[in-house]
Amino acid sequence: MPLFFDATPALRMDAGLRFDSSGGSTGSPNLKRSRRMPKFKLELTKKKTPEKIALAQAHIAAMTGNADFPTAGRLPADAAFQTTLDDLIAADAAATAARTALKQALEVRDAKELLLDVALNSRAAYCEAAQPANDAALAGTGLPLKSAPAPVGDLPAPSGLEASMGDHPGEVDLQWDAVYGASSYEIECMEHVVAGASWQAVKTVTRSRHTVDGLVTGKQYAFRVRAVGSKGPSPWSDEAVKMAP
Repeated sequence: MPLFFDATPALRMDAGLRFDSSGGSTGSPNLKRSRRMPKFKLELTKKKTPEKIALAQAHIAAMTGNADFPTAGRLPADAAFQTTLDDLIAADAAATAARTALKQALEVRDAKELLLDVALNSRAAYCEAAQPANDAALAGTGLPLKSAPAPVGDLPAPSGLEASMGDHPGEVDLQWDAVYGASSYEIECMEHVVAGASWQAVKTVTRSRHTVDGLVTGKQYAFRVRAVGSKGPSPWSDEAVKMAP
């Protein structure tokens, strides 16, 4: 007599196990709920370049010979990943060298500028001594005369304000066009596009440039400047926005 299994519900063989992803069957194990799927927390936007390089190097070391992750099918491929890392290391080294060279060049420029300041002051003093109270003669020297200060409240707002990355983390370099008649400049900054943020005084300087330090790396800041003359300040300049390196 042939043997057969009846497919009717009454006679169906049932091992007693059901896997229900919806969790609708009473007593059945719900594997999808009971198991937490681990995820990585890379936070790459918060990491600086050296931190990303160190992370990639640690990853390569940990994956080398790792039996849990065979080479076949790995994306990106090991060779391509290593090339990407090597390219970043080389670019970061070049950027560091460029920043160092720029800092040295700026130091040389500032030293040369100081020498020129001394020379200009000396020549101005000579001309004033040679032609005292002779406005016409002094006007012919090509040097600006103090006898024409800006009137009250008429100092123009500084123009050409630019913000660039400083030499060190948390530094932003500012520079703007000098305002004739200004004896100093007031600088303010605040976090950019942050609710409740307000302008904070940074420093009062006599030159038309300044390096703002102590900023938080990765945050965007807005900067503004105004000129100050003998009879009051000018309007504020247009804002310059820069992310702190």
